[in-house]
Amino acid sequence: MITKAKDGQCLVDVALMLTGATEGVWALALRNGMSVTGTISCGQEIAWESEDVEDSRTVSRYEAEGISPATEVSERLLAELLNEPIVRRAAAHEIIVADEVAPQSTRASVFTGEFTAAFS
Repeated sequence: MITKAKDGQCLVDVALMLTGATEGVWALALRNGMSVTGTISCGQEIAWESEDVEDSRTVSRYEAEGISPATEVSERLLAELLNEPIVRRAAAHEIIVADEVAPQSTRASVFTGEFTAAFS
């Protein structure tokens, strides 16, 4: 069977909804060739089978009550929800202070004279 991920869901959320237990994340990850901790996008199809179900009572309850857990929250969204100032982390190349480079001129010389000694 196939289900589509909803906005803000991670694979653990989908596993809880489809298998009734967070341990079902391993079966889903293996079946779909995904990382357990990887991100999934909204609408991404996730295959599962009835043999993946760990706790059918939880699955039935989630279906009956329309529960769709979505616990993936970005740092920015979390800061907005908590009314905290958003801290921008500077990239490493912005933190390192570089030495001043003196202006340089490049000059090339071309040898135009003849050799006075024979090479051996």
